Amino acid sequence: MWRFCLGFRSLGFLAVEEDGVQQLGVDVLRGPLQKMAVSRDGQWLASFTHDGRLLVMTSNLNEILIEQECESALPPEQLAWCGMDTVLLYWDDILLMMGPRGDPVRYFYDEPIILIPECDGVRILSNSSMELLQRVPDSTESIFKIGSTSPAALLFDALDHFDRRSAKADENLRLIRASLSEAVEACIDAAGHEFDLSRQQTLLRAASYGQAFCSNFQRDHIQEMCKTLRVLNAVRHPDVGMPLSIQQYKLLTPSVLIGRLINSYKHLLALRISEYLGMNQEMVIMHWTCSKITTSLAIPDPTLLEILLEKLKLSKGISYAAVAAHADKNGRRKLAAMLVEHEPRSSKQVPLLLSIGEEDTALIKAIESGDTDLVYLVLFHIWQKREPLAFFKMIHPKPLARDLFVIYARCYNHEFLKDFFLSAGQLQEVAFLVWKESWELGKNPMASRGSPLHNPRIKLIDQSKTLFEGANKDKESNSLFGEAIKDKDFTFESKAAEEHSKLLRAQHGLEMSTKQAIFVDSSISDTILTCIVLGNHKAAMRVKTDFKVSEKRWYWLKAFALATVRDWETLEKFSKEKRPPIGFRPFVEACIEADEKGEALKYIPKLTDPRERAEAYGRIGMAKEAADAASQANDGELLGRLRSTFSQNPAASSIFDTIRDKLGVS
Repeated sequence: MWRFCLGFRSLGFLAVEEDGVQQLGVDVLRGPLQKMAVSRDGQWLASFTHDGRLLVMTSNLNEILIEQECESALPPEQLAWCGMDTVLLYWDDILLMMGPRGDPVRYFYDEPIILIPECDGVRILSNSSMELLQRVPDSTESIFKIGSTSPAALLFDALDHFDRRSAKADENLRLIRASLSEAVEACIDAAGHEFDLSRQQTLLRAASYGQAFCSNFQRDHIQEMCKTLRVLNAVRHPDVGMPLSIQQYKLLTPSVLIGRLINSYKHLLALRISEYLGMNQEMVIMHWTCSKITTSLAIPDPTLLEILLEKLKLSKGISYAAVAAHADKNGRRKLAAMLVEHEPRSSKQVPLLLSIGEEDTALIKAIESGDTDLVYLVLFHIWQKREPLAFFKMIHPKPLARDLFVIYARCYNHEFLKDFFLSAGQLQEVAFLVWKESWELGKNPMASRGSPLHNPRIKLIDQSKTLFEGANKDKESNSLFGEAIKDKDFTFESKAAEEHSKLLRAQHGLEMSTKQAIFVDSSISDTILTCIVLGNHKAAMRVKTDFKVSEKRWYWLKAFALATVRDWETLEKFSKEKRPPIGFRPFVEACIEADEKGEALKYIPKLTDPRERAEAYGRIGMAKEAADAASQANDGELLGRLRSTFSQNPAASSIFDTIRDKLGVS
């Protein structure tokens, strides 16, 4: 939730928030405020009034906690909090510290200063120095305050007596035995706030001395403080120049401190601290390698590569691709190409290879990874950048890339795929694509309109026929890639395309003559059936002749077509034109399918095979005639099958039983 305040001379303050405006400080303030500073936790507001008073109020301006007269009514140049305890006011040459108790403390400066608030104090920055002003920590005060008798002070004094081999050391320990753990903790805390190395060591020795007599104290506290102080002392060194307090270090966190060190190019110290604290060293090594690349323009690429690899090996899992990207950004593309070779993750390696122009290597790496998404990424990138023929030559010898390209292009870009197959000398594949396009075109209702001779579908099919013929002629030719092409024979496909084109022309003609769009894309058999059903026997005969339909197939088709329209007279005439080449079974089947038993009886006696006659009689429910025909066939299995058909008819069943007894079959 955001919030800001607007100050007015007569109205106090207006607090503007998301959900409205609220007036503050009307009952508390007696005039305008000239300077303001909010405490770090946002709970308190320090302000300097127009009449030279310092006010410390709650942040909602409802209550004044501290009100003190200042030495000047002029507004200070700077107003800042010193931790959470006191407020600093700076005029031209004087720094005034005011707190809740006691008299103000004055500091005099001969040069201008800037106050920088910190979490536990204020940094005072001048042209010649930087100082840290902070309240003395409670633990330090309890130990070093004059005349202090706190447990921590007695423990510190006991260490001094112990070093001087005085028996009073034991006396001090006995005095604070009940609160020894608190004394040890205070010494550890005071050591953390100290900047002086000898004072740190002395306080830690006191804590260690007291810990030896304290059984319930967690012994890792001293170890943790030692680690922290080693880090702080390292960064406080003048060569580094980061005088952090322990409170600042804890709020900053070690990872942020490492980041500041590497930004100051203190890579060795950052690496040692990371190793000492058990942190990941990748960030340090990565920053060092990038900086090394930037500043080593005079070092040859192979030499610099060896230097970088020696450091990069220190951190497992580091991204070589990121380092290579930095090298490419700095104009060292050859070094980037050598670095990316060491990247084990293809998902990072391949995109970088593409960005530095190594398309051939990127395609090889993508194929080796087996990741089809990466292969497609490379294919699309090269597709956009290279000429079609160069692209085809690149993917043709690589089966996975070639197959993935073909799969994609079959769905989304037929024309480009045709160019690929033509360049590879695979005319038959182009023919199949063209033929498929003719079928896709057939799904469009507009494709069936217009003259059949100029129908686009027919043109496509004719084109596929020509391509199939070309594939047959060029079976021993070479592709544009220098490969010998040995294809199988495509005579069947060529003939099929020719027949398809011819059939479409005939069907278009029939639709135009009948004014009915029911022929296109049907089979030859369905076309003949439809012609006969419509009574166009000449057209049916023409289709039969043009496509060399066999007599057997013709009789089946015509018989069923005439039965469909129940033209029994014409069916009978057709059966008498000449002896059917496959007998009268088509006529029987057609009549039975049309449920015309009477018509079927005209043809069943003409069946020459007694088994066929028996089954036909059985299908129209004539049990005696079926039994007689079955007896002529002398087929016991047929008799049994027919008997089961008439199992619901006792009289018919007895007929079959009698015949089976005569024939002596079970």
